[in-house]
Amino acid sequence: MPAINRRRLLNLTGAGLALAVTSTIAGKASAAPIAAPAEHPDAELFRLEQEMEQAYARMKRLERASSRADRKARKAAGPEPIRPHEWEKRGPKMPEHLSEMRQTALKSVLFVNFLSTDWEPAPVRAWRDAAEKERGRVRAAWDEYHAKLKELGYDANEDAFNACCSEHDEFAKRICSIPVHTFEGMAVKLRAHVRTGGEIEKEEMYLDDYAFA
Repeated sequence: MPAINRRRLLNLTGAGLALAVTSTIAGKASAAPIAAPAEHPDAELFRLEQEMEQAYARMKRLERASSRADRKARKAAGPEPIRPHEWEKRGPKMPEHLSEMRQTALKSVLFVNFLSTDWEPAPVRAWRDAAEKERGRVRAAWDEYHAKLKELGYDANEDAFNACCSEHDEFAKRICSIPVHTFEGMAVKLRAHVRTGGEIEKEEMYLDDYAFA
């Protein structure tokens, strides 16, 4: 019978015991039912984010369709007239000599008669009438242009786009209202906050986004 090395015998014995234990555990594990993986604590946030992304994709598709319709309608409608609010900003300014004439007349006006413009000199009233006619002409031109755009379907997708925007924002509100348990869940909230605050360009963020982060 060949000589047996004591150290090798101990090693073999240990290996055999380890194998036996491993086999037993494996047998028991295979016999036991496999437990379902636990759901992530912030799984609801992840689901909402996916739905929010789908709403965002629909919103962007409608936005592109609206932009195409808008460009097509504006091209067909012709040059855009000045907008009334822009005309008001530029506004016709009363000439200096008329302004001085008005200030001189104002000195002799009683307070109770101030709201009436009858006290203003005729040249000043004539200038005001001309300015008011020009204001009316600008508004009429803009109304006519806007009506033409509407007939050409520039805002055909406007209602659907606005509804999609509201749906998208509602997802963000729901995400922000749900308690968070992990950093991954917090990242979902941050992304929802940034997304509803406007698109981020060149990795810039608003100050409140930095605070939130």
